[in-house]
Amino acid sequence: MGRTISPTTAQRNLTVLSSDLTSGGADRRNLRHARAVARSSSRSLIAPAALAIIFGCRDTERRPVDQPQKATHAELAVVPKLPRSRDGRVEARELDGEIARGRTPAELIAPLLARAALRGGVDDLIRALALSERWIADAPDDRGAWQARVAALSRVHRFAAAREALARVRTLAGDPADWQELAAVLDEATGEHVRVAGYRADQARLYPSPRTLTHHAANLALAGELDQAIAIVPRAAAIIRDNPASLVSWLLVQWGRLYSAKGEHAAARRFYAEAHARQPLSIEAVTLLAASIHATGGDARSVLAAALADQPAHPELLALAGKRAEATQAWELHVKLLPEAYADHAARFFLADGAPARALTLARANAANRDTAEARALVLEAALAADQPAVACEIAPSLATGVRGHQFLAWRAFGACGRTADAAALAARLGI
Repeated sequence: MGRTISPTTAQRNLTVLSSDLTSGGADRRNLRHARAVARSSSRSLIAPAALAIIFGCRDTERRPVDQPQKATHAELAVVPKLPRSRDGRVEARELDGEIARGRTPAELIAPLLARAALRGGVDDLIRALALSERWIADAPDDRGAWQARVAALSRVHRFAAAREALARVRTLAGDPADWQELAAVLDEATGEHVRVAGYRADQARLYPSPRTLTHHAANLALAGELDQAIAIVPRAAAIIRDNPASLVSWLLVQWGRLYSAKGEHAAARRFYAEAHARQPLSIEAVTLLAASIHATGGDARSVLAAALADQPAHPELLALAGKRAEATQAWELHVKLLPEAYADHAARFFLADGAPARALTLARANAANRDTAEARALVLEAALAADQPAVACEIAPSLATGVRGHQFLAWRAFGACGRTADAAALAARLGI
């Protein structure tokens, strides 16, 4: 399966849940980390979705349809009833077999990235990245090679290089469909979701499928239109026909993120639980489920123990399970190997773990790589925690007119650096 990260080796296997989870100090740190994961879950709406489209997930049925009926409140309040799916562990073993049989970059890159998304393996990402580089060197005029290169670079958040590769795809493309989805993924990942809002809406309207509808919902969520986004969920669920476990799990995770973004963690938890049941090996589903259990006052130890038995070196699991030292080492190793890919998540871990200076360094690196509102908000949070109000105040004006959570952060920053008039104006707007 290829090696993954551990604090001392590059193995992707996990340990059992530590007994210090029951201690008061560990509980408080775990809860802070869980809240950070819960808050950030809405900030990652696109990244996992991107893989589903980039590699072989274009819908085969493309027929225009009429505008749908509005969903009722009752329909929106529960996890939709979905068709049965295949055994998730069997699917994972089949993916392992596909990778074991692969010999060429064309055969390996897509499944390697799919397994990295499923299991969180850093080595799969590194290998896919290297293979994509080799492929374009061997076949510089192969459109498929450049498409795979864009996908691999996007997956590890090397966005500038991905855009350069995308430009090459466009010169080789015979149809806009050869590059539009790749461009949409990049735009959404780098804060340019408005640029592709029309494309997402058109895809959902003209070629409705669970994927296109869910991508459209995610784009609406990025624009703050959460109620509209959630209203799409029953429509997407109703037309599921192709139902492999990993796809159904991915859909449920994306729908759960919409509720997380609204702060409705109990509802999100139900979606994550169903996603985890469909594909127990999904690192995304299990970490979000554990975080939502913590955030809603539950006990996630049994969920984490099972995940840790399978993947004992994943930093998110280690952090949620209270293994702070191991999680710190694992995050540092992840950042060392793929800094752009992990700066954001590592910064949130260090911020929750009481290491604001390290969090600020990583948050700044992440913001330099993609200057989004969420990246700036993370820098501001870390700067306040690190007692650097001047840094926070440099960023605050760009967040003062954003969503409510960002306005609240800007208010805190203005207060910390003595800009009392600005703080008062925001307080009035926020009603605090």
